[in-house]
Amino acid sequence: MFTAMKTADQLTAQKLRGGFYSNPTLVEVCLDRIAGLLPGKEALAVLEPTAGDGAFIRGIVRHELGRRVGSLSAVELVPSEGQACREAILAANLHGSVRIGSFLSREILFSTDTFDVAIGNPPFLRFQFVSAEERVNIERLAEHLGVAFAGVSNLWIPIFLGTLAKLRPGGAFAFVVPSECLTGVSGRLVRNWLTTHMKSLRIDLFPVGSFPGVLQEVIVLSGQASSDFNAEAKITVFDHATQLCWVHAVDEGLATWTGLLLTPHQLAAIEEARELPGVSLLGQAARLGVSTVTGANEFFSLNEQTRRQFKLENWCRPLLARSRHVKGLDFTCEDFEANVVEGLPVWLFDSGMTDIDPISAAGPRRYIKTGSDSELHLRYKCRIRKPWYRVPVVEPRAIMLSKRCHRFPRLILNSAGATTTDTIYQGSLIGEYQGREMDVVASFHNSLTLVSAELFGRSFGGGVLELVPSEVKSLLVPIVSVTRAQFGQLDRLVRVDESESDDLVDATDDLVAASIQGLGGELLSTIREARESLLRRRLERN
Repeated sequence: MFTAMKTADQLTAQKLRGGFYSNPTLVEVCLDRIAGLLPGKEALAVLEPTAGDGAFIRGIVRHELGRRVGSLSAVELVPSEGQACREAILAANLHGSVRIGSFLSREILFSTDTFDVAIGNPPFLRFQFVSAEERVNIERLAEHLGVAFAGVSNLWIPIFLGTLAKLRPGGAFAFVVPSECLTGVSGRLVRNWLTTHMKSLRIDLFPVGSFPGVLQEVIVLSGQASSDFNAEAKITVFDHATQLCWVHAVDEGLATWTGLLLTPHQLAAIEEARELPGVSLLGQAARLGVSTVTGANEFFSLNEQTRRQFKLENWCRPLLARSRHVKGLDFTCEDFEANVVEGLPVWLFDSGMTDIDPISAAGPRRYIKTGSDSELHLRYKCRIRKPWYRVPVVEPRAIMLSKRCHRFPRLILNSAGATTTDTIYQGSLIGEYQGREMDVVASFHNSLTLVSAELFGRSFGGGVLELVPSEVKSLLVPIVSVTRAQFGQLDRLVRVDESESDDLVDATDDLVAASIQGLGGELLSTIREARESLLRRRLERN
């Protein structure tokens, strides 16, 4: 089990319940926001669904909002911390109560109580650590809200939405939540709910690492309950690093909110570039998709030594196992041979290559037994195949694209004709772009394409960026014609640097700007700035 929002010194018990003690600065930002949303309103009824050790209660006492609180209802799962909350309420002479138990219990979640204010920091905890009763209540909450929690794996989402549902019309909320709610698939449920049921929405951004002990990027989400259905919502973004503020209009259909992290000027530059002649969606030029799914890459990907040891020569195809095993923009036969010498996994075990079943030969039979002894045949992807070791291999294609990346995705020319596993997408050019593989690969690593990858992709732990095939199709690519010499210069640039360096991005920017009218100067400079902003924020999450 892991807790995505966590502190460096937390105990196992805290992890089990998703504990995260709110930093006083975050508490103050939340309370300032509530005060701004409800100016002059007195006798406020306040709800905190997961009170922890009382950080928000102590914050209310220090804040000017405290004198306007009429009642405070707090819920806390851990008895000792619930007692700390009670003591904080008594010490402040506040009118309030603390319920010991889960906010997702039937009595609390479905009570008819309503509130003027909802504040807090919901626990970031996976569903497998909640009780059967809470699961039933979460399903009932979904029906009540008219949403589907299918695919949602984290507890903060139903707690957050269940709390918002208790707000009176015009009531205000401010919560500390993980920044992945802006981009995550599960977070889309929250984003859609906010845009259709809330108004005066605001996101407060903070530099990563602003809060000692907090190991993941967090934001503050705030707004007001709306009695009207919002066809379009406006969201204010305030960046505490730059003290800049901007406003975006968003609708329910927006796939992610990553674009909200950019200023309207930066987004406008990207949209302007999208309309330039010569700029295409990658899906208009190429068809890229998932390659060979083995279900056990560590077994089916072999180095040369293993191939020889088990005499698998008749059942092996050339393989590119990882995009980092490519030194340049072109994966050549020489590159393949260099990987062989280096001892990298360079062969894909393909038992269907010939009519001869490898089980009939002693060496291959021994190798297959090593997989069975490791119970690989029980894995889902393997056990649905007959026999389990026969992999449906996707034939090699002309171009390859990294599925996950650190600084930026890499598009690679497949001159070696290698196949790949599902860690790398493979594809071919289509329509008028057929035969222009060198042009497309050379044009790909520019700031416009890479900022679109940041916008459409999703970020995971450690700052990893992943693109799924539907997102790959949406990448913006200014495709220009290049000579073999120009392609060779870019290829050598990557080989000399041997990293995801911005030297390649700079050179590609110069290349496309020289060929596509309008894509240069201030426009390209703004797009570069946008890409660097999103990249920096993503990498700093590590």
